[in-house]
Amino acid sequence: MSLRKKLARFIFALSILSFIWLILGMLELVPFILELPNETRLRAHASVTVIFLLLASWFFWNED
Repeated sequence: MSLRKKLARFIFALSILSFIWLILGMLELVPFILELPNETRLRAHASVTVIFLLLASWFFWNED
């Protein structure tokens, strides 16, 4: 397995964890830990999840 595919799987796993944390945070079961100036905590966590998904898709792109 190539390094690119390993990184893609790792980043995809991080995005799944981030998404689970986002859902649990919206249900107020876990606290949101990211805080960006002039942004809500929900938006900051959603942005991290989207960034991880974009990175994973970039690494999976053109992979045979």
